[in-house]
Amino acid sequence: MVAIVKGLPSTQQHLDVADIKEDLLILKNGVVSLILETTSLNFDLLSEREQDAKILSFSGLLNSLSFHVQMVIRTHRTDLSDYVELLEEQMKKQVSDGLRKQMEIYTHFIRNLTVTNEVLEKRFFIVIPSNTGMSIKPGFFKKLFGKGKEDLVNVDQAIDRAKTKLFPRRDHIIKQLKKLGLFARQLGSSEIVKLFYGVYNPSRQGLEKLQITRADVDASLIGTKTQA
Repeated sequence: MVAIVKGLPSTQQHLDVADIKEDLLILKNGVVSLILETTSLNFDLLSEREQDAKILSFSGLLNSLSFHVQMVIRTHRTDLSDYVELLEEQMKKQVSDGLRKQMEIYTHFIRNLTVTNEVLEKRFFIVIPSNTGMSIKPGFFKKLFGKGKEDLVNVDQAIDRAKTKLFPRRDHIIKQLKKLGLFARQLGSSEIVKLFYGVYNPSRQGLEKLQITRADVDASLIGTKTQA
């Protein structure tokens, strides 16, 4: 049992985050950042020639930057329970006994995998900052992590000033990543909130559920149906 001592600073007081607005992260020191999430590739599976091409393209990306960026890799446990439930639903719909048996074996494998091993997921981010030179008081994150809410100062002005720099930088990095065979997208405000909340409140967030739709399950069964 953890005792709560009165007078200790809240989590929000230790954070540099002042607000999240218009899909941008605003820090207390006036820096406004845009966050991209990128896909990944398995470098070891590439041929030597392909690896050299990727390295050359990545070198070109770094050399093309005239501004600071931060590359972040986040690893967390993944809950596959939704995926198992979808598989069980699909298994009940199958007419073929052979296909139903194959799905039963696969579902049993996935269920045992989650019990005996930790299923980890990696997410890749690129943070693009822009210094607006404005000092901003905390607001949104005080409400999220603490109590009450303070009025923000110069937030709209800081965002407008930052957009003129951030959007061209974002488009440039996305274009360079395409040369590597990677695709990137900008995180929205709700996604940024969830990302930070998960980092600073892992016990309250629990396991991150793997986002799998019914269409994904149907697509994964195409190969099995072909074999059947």
